Amino acid sequence: MTPFEFVKSSFSGGNAGQECVEVALNVPGVVAVRDSKVVAGPVICFGPALWDAFRSHVADGDVLPGRPAEGASVIPRRGSSPPA
Repeated sequence: MTPFEFVKSSFSGGNAGQECVEVALNVPGVVAVRDSKVVAGPVICFGPALWDAFRSHVADGDVLPGRPAEGASVIPRRGSSPPA
C-alpha cells in the first residue's frame, strides 16, 4: 500500500495553540486528513466527491468541531496507509 504523504494547510500559522490540519492527496481515490498536532492520531478518509462536499460545508460553517462529516470513515490508528 502507498503511504499517505501529508501536507500542512497553507492557512497554518505554525504557532502554539493554532489548529492545523494536514491533507494527503497522493493516493488515488482517497483524501486523507489528520491533525498536525497529533500525527499518530486518527486519520479521516474521504472519497474525492465527499471531500469536495466537506470543504463546501466547512466554508459555509456547517461542520461542527470534533465530529467527522457524514459518510467519512475514521481510522483510529496511525494513518500511514489507506484502508484496505
